[in-house]
Amino acid sequence: MESTSKNKALFPLLLTFFFWGSVYVAGKMIAQDVPPQLLACLRCTVAMAPLLLMARKHLGTKIAREDWKYFLLVGFTGYFLTISLIQLGISLTGASMASLINSMTPVSVTAMAALILKERITPIKGLCLILALAGAAVVTSGAGGESDLLGILVVLVSVLSWGVASVYMRRLTAKYPAILVTTYSMAFSLIFHIPAGAVSAAVQTVNLSWKAAAVILYLGLVGSGLAQYTWTKCLSILPASTCSLFYPLQPVFSALLGALILNETFRPSFFLGLLLISADVILSAWEARRESAKTA
Repeated sequence: MESTSKNKALFPLLLTFFFWGSVYVAGKMIAQDVPPQLLACLRCTVAMAPLLLMARKHLGTKIAREDWKYFLLVGFTGYFLTISLIQLGISLTGASMASLINSMTPVSVTAMAALILKERITPIKGLCLILALAGAAVVTSGAGGESDLLGILVVLVSVLSWGVASVYMRRLTAKYPAILVTTYSMAFSLIFHIPAGAVSAAVQTVNLSWKAAAVILYLGLVGSGLAQYTWTKCLSILPASTCSLFYPLQPVFSALLGALILNETFRPSFFLGLLLISADVILSAWEARRESAKTA
């Protein structure tokens, strides 16, 4: 029965990383029509609808006064800063490149947990960090120009900001349902998204066509809302470390969709970076499972 349950999680996992991989391609499709900051704002605003629907039975949960500041912090670093930077990075570099850099997220979380929570970095985790840095260096060396390089660096910063947010998410999800933490944090992010998006719309050219509107709905409803549901569903069946083994599929899906829809081409450095980053994600997940088995 347990094996059957785990097998049922495989399709939602594949679907989750397909959705996340497609977000980069969808964002690149309208990068010239909608400024990155406005796109991030609209994406998160649309995402509130499915998130509120999924969290509706938890909305009556009492939140301790001292925890609200952590919801605000996660909203700012995780859902405002990270998403804004990712959209900016996508507009500057290729969708596949941005997705590949973003797949280093599990390693970023490990590094931030060590810095903020003083968690011990084992030799395996140290090797994972080295592999991640090597992968980032290889990908950066293959940048096609100043814009490409800047885009890669912007996405790297977004990975670090998500690592910070994830550390505080751990504290919150230990006390509250994960979907409630996501919903409240996303709502707090709108405090920053709405004024930033308004300024962006005022000073930059916006071409809100039917195509752009459809992509924005996709990013919010599917890329954020539905993907969050399938990810949460997977985490309810499998350990987080097992789920993270699938992270390398995100840039693979992005690369396939990027080649098919955007006619993106890839340098050898992209594939070498993919190999290094995939190795570090898989090794990191193996170490997490090993540590979990020790404490069980």
